[in-house]
Amino acid sequence: MKLTITARFVALSTLVVAIIFFLFNAFVYLEFMNVTIENEKQIVVARLSDLVRRLDEGTVEEAIMRVKQIVPDPRQMVRVLGPHGQVMTASSTYFRAQWIPTQFDASQTLGPGVTLYDYENHRILVASVYLHLKNGDVTLQWLENVASLDHSIAFVFYLLLTGSIGGLALAAVSSYFLARYSLLPIREMIATARAITPGDLSSRIEVPRRKDELTELADTYNAMLDRIFLGFLRERQFVADASHELRTPLSVLEGYVQLLRRWGWEDEEIRQEAVTAIEEEVSHLRNMTNQLLTLAAIDQESLADSGVIAVANVAKRVVRKWQRIHSSHRWEFENAMPEETLVQMNEVRLEQVLRALLDNACKYTPDEKGIAVAVWRMEDQVYVRIRDEGEGILPEDLPHVTERFYRADKARSRQEGSVGLGLAICREIVEHYRGRFTVRSVTQGQGTEVEMMFPAYVLKKE
Repeated sequence: MKLTITARFVALSTLVVAIIFFLFNAFVYLEFMNVTIENEKQIVVARLSDLVRRLDEGTVEEAIMRVKQIVPDPRQMVRVLGPHGQVMTASSTYFRAQWIPTQFDASQTLGPGVTLYDYENHRILVASVYLHLKNGDVTLQWLENVASLDHSIAFVFYLLLTGSIGGLALAAVSSYFLARYSLLPIREMIATARAITPGDLSSRIEVPRRKDELTELADTYNAMLDRIFLGFLRERQFVADASHELRTPLSVLEGYVQLLRRWGWEDEEIRQEAVTAIEEEVSHLRNMTNQLLTLAAIDQESLADSGVIAVANVAKRVVRKWQRIHSSHRWEFENAMPEETLVQMNEVRLEQVLRALLDNACKYTPDEKGIAVAVWRMEDQVYVRIRDEGEGILPEDLPHVTERFYRADKARSRQEGSVGLGLAICREIVEHYRGRFTVRSVTQGQGTEVEMMFPAYVLKKE
């Protein structure tokens, strides 16, 4: 059976209160019973001591005579026992012989000379003292039936039981309303979650003013909704951008297919032009598909399984390759990185980012102009910077160059085969590995600077 949080809270809190009541009431009940019998024992001992003072230094006959003259309470009796335990006299016939033996089990002893004896519904408290009289030794006993104390003890028991039942009922009701009140923000979260639809992600939970766990839960829930909403917007924007980018090559392909159907079979020049254009568009679509797959693969990579690399070594190796290929540029590589500096990152991904950035730098930097790569460490951060002396980026384009499918010069970018995903892929790779990706360009004609920052990897001491 599935129980709600409220039901589980009420059941658990009631059980805890029941255990507390049981332990407390057991302590009170046992302590009351012990204290009651102890008080009664003290009274019996005091009465016996008073009688001993009156019988001391007399004879056995005088002791028997005085005991016969005692008229005690009906629940009490005084008797004298001989050396062998025989009853020599008793002050009352209230107690039957089978109620009280002349010798008692030591396990029933309550203290020096005091014994509690149970027989059926009778509880008899016996205080005994050994007397050395002038003409013999006897045992003097004071007996008292304390069965009436059981009524007081039973009253206290039922009083505690009744109070416990009432307390448990009150605790259950209080726990129910307390749980309902405490879980009210959670019910509001449930209502908000049910109200959210793919078409409306604007609903948010009202954060309570009090600073507690529910406030933190509400903040976390709202932050999660913000991330979902942002992801939904990015997905919708991505689909729109991808659809827009696919529309152009598909339109070109469709146009050339129709051209071939009309005149391509007869005109060799038109046929060659159509085939060349179709090949270019297919290559463009393949390039776009590969880059889209790269974006999808980045999100699936685990940071914990990426390993650690020496950024300076990777950067030096990649720059050396590009320097040989594009020898018409002036290359500069500055390494201010300590040898032991590592970064937690996939080496293939870092090479991919560096190749893309160096490709852009070579593409937009005229011959004989410089391309500088620098790596260094500052405190717990590792920096990689690529600076060129190319055309630069216009101020209005700079905030958008790392967005997916954004191209500052659309005509030129398409002519060069760009789909506007290069810098977006670089940024997402760097951010996936907890880095920061920054693009700077002061004015057109003064070059572009791309800076990446990664947290340095700290080796764990065993």
